[in-house]
Amino acid sequence: MFTHTLPLSQFVPTGAQEVQKLAQGTSDFISHFAKKGGPDPSDYPILNTLLQQFSAENIQKIFSDEHLNMIRNAFGEALSPETIQGWAYHKPLGYAGDFQIIEKIYNYHTSSNPHLAKWDQYFHTQKAPQAVRNRLSFFLDQLWKIKAETPSTSHILNLASGPGRDMYEALKVMGTSKLEIDCVDQDAQAINYAKGLCRDFLAHIQFTHKNVFRFIPTKTYHLIWSAGLFDYFNDNVFKRTLERFHALLKPNGKMVIGNFTVDNPSRGYMELFKWNLFHRSKKHLYRLAQECGFTENQIRIEQEPEGVNLFLVVTKI
Repeated sequence: MFTHTLPLSQFVPTGAQEVQKLAQGTSDFISHFAKKGGPDPSDYPILNTLLQQFSAENIQKIFSDEHLNMIRNAFGEALSPETIQGWAYHKPLGYAGDFQIIEKIYNYHTSSNPHLAKWDQYFHTQKAPQAVRNRLSFFLDQLWKIKAETPSTSHILNLASGPGRDMYEALKVMGTSKLEIDCVDQDAQAINYAKGLCRDFLAHIQFTHKNVFRFIPTKTYHLIWSAGLFDYFNDNVFKRTLERFHALLKPNGKMVIGNFTVDNPSRGYMELFKWNLFHRSKKHLYRLAQECGFTENQIRIEQEPEGVNLFLVVTKI
């Protein structure tokens, strides 16, 4: 059994030699797991403790880019796009959180390479991907509520619709009766994938290939859903986008915005691979909504079962 001292838990370095020693120790620690073909379940607690400390704040305080590159290089092939963590780091489609990685998360994708499969298995045990998968049932619940509250056809807007998995799973359960969904995504590949996945429901789904900031709607909606877009926005962009799309709601319509919490235990792991989000607390989300002029009875904060993915729900009165 590997008994190397857990590097980052020991001390905060005060000089260049200590930083170098800490970076080397961390690199050796990760290299051990890479050489043995990935972590086993018994390794998860100690590896979690290490990776949780790689949030942007700690990284910026301790390590230079050179040190970080050394640590990342210790993963070897386990940081190639063949693994989910490597896909997150290399961003083959040019942006973080692309439709393919989200679909890999939804489907518990595991590399066919036996030397890399353990890394994907480890990835799927993290709280963040579990929270992403929980979006599916959360979205289904939102559709049931809107459909129950709407006597006629319910009109839904799905911002940054990605692979369309949330729609597919929801419509499989509830059908398309009295539901019309408009989807907006900037990635044409994502739209094509979603069309294929949702091919049985396309009579009730309209796709628009646009950046959400350039999208010009021609109707209003009972529900505007955005699971994974707003936590890439700083506060100013968040508020401008909330105000713009809230205006497109019908009376008593709801806008539901997903955002990862500041207490996300997977944050350091994600940020080591440059999957950076604007994490926000419940109070922060509530304050942003208030700064947009919404009153207390219009604002609600919900969450999925892990408590990692928060949802700001704003109702139009």
